[in-house]
Amino acid sequence: MLNINSLIAHLRFVRKKPLVLGRIAKGIFKKSFLRRDVLRTVDLAITGDCHYRCNFCSAHLLYKDKKPYLSIAKIKEVLRESRELGVIHLNLTGGEPLLRDFDEICEIIRSFSPRKNLISMVTNALLLTFEKLNLLKKEGLDTLQLSLESLDAKEHDDMVGVKGSFDKVMQALDYAASLGLNICINIVVDRTSIKRVKDMANLAKEKGAFVVLDTVSSVGRLKDKKELRLDEKYEEEFEGLLKDSYIRHDSSINFSLKRECPGGKERIHISAYGDVFTCPLVQVSYGNVNSEPLKLIYKRLSQYPHIKKEFRLCKHAFDKDYYRTIAGPAERTLKPPIHIDDILKVKQ
Repeated sequence: MLNINSLIAHLRFVRKKPLVLGRIAKGIFKKSFLRRDVLRTVDLAITGDCHYRCNFCSAHLLYKDKKPYLSIAKIKEVLRESRELGVIHLNLTGGEPLLRDFDEICEIIRSFSPRKNLISMVTNALLLTFEKLNLLKKEGLDTLQLSLESLDAKEHDDMVGVKGSFDKVMQALDYAASLGLNICINIVVDRTSIKRVKDMANLAKEKGAFVVLDTVSSVGRLKDKKELRLDEKYEEEFEGLLKDSYIRHDSSINFSLKRECPGGKERIHISAYGDVFTCPLVQVSYGNVNSEPLKLIYKRLSQYPHIKKEFRLCKHAFDKDYYRTIAGPAERTLKPPIHIDDILKVKQ
């Protein structure tokens, strides 16, 4: 079952949007009582560009070609479909989302019916100003997620490859707090950084924020570097961190009222080119929204046995069978993403 203290803490995310509570209740009813598939969250990459040079970047190989990113018209169409599928939360990501035209970002937020839904954005804060953040809040942004890898300024800057980036994140934390936004601090968790999570949680509590754990994957710049990825030997330590109500992971809060990996069930990632993944760290495409409606892709995706299987934590990190059959083969492809049919053909 869910951590009740964590559930209570997360009610802060909807405290200023009472209309969202009704949509949450509807999602819980459909998922937990009617046993229907209900999508809850869409992670939408609105660009693949980024000025960070993270030594652990998972998207390093994903955005190498010159294909155009999803248009505003297509994004609006996809978001309309996602709301019909039950989605209450849109998470804008990239690359670095603020490298997209700022007016277009505002238009995307407005198109997602902010009064009835939750909208967050993950950013490295390099392009963030108080004025921009204030405008984003007025358009409907609820939550700012800030990427922070270490509380040591030099270590963080070295990891992301940009001098002064730590100070920009700290400044953005203060901006978000002064505007009354919900704040999350995102840290990529591997076998070494897992030791820094508790210190990060202390900072989060001081700032009235949450820590979001993103498990590392052997893709992008970490391709073939499996010595850093978490596996079942770290499962107990990882789950222990989640007992702190101010530390969360994708598995923390679900319409199913269970702690479980939501990838492909309640949460999907749509790349800047339109490919639908269960998770940005498992670069397996189940279809592309430029070629067919999101509704059809989700209906097909949610029926795969490896998606329907329940697992308490992150599948690509801790589920040996899922890693062996899906995530592992995806890591070995030279030009991600790989289509799910190509993986299943190999299995046969």
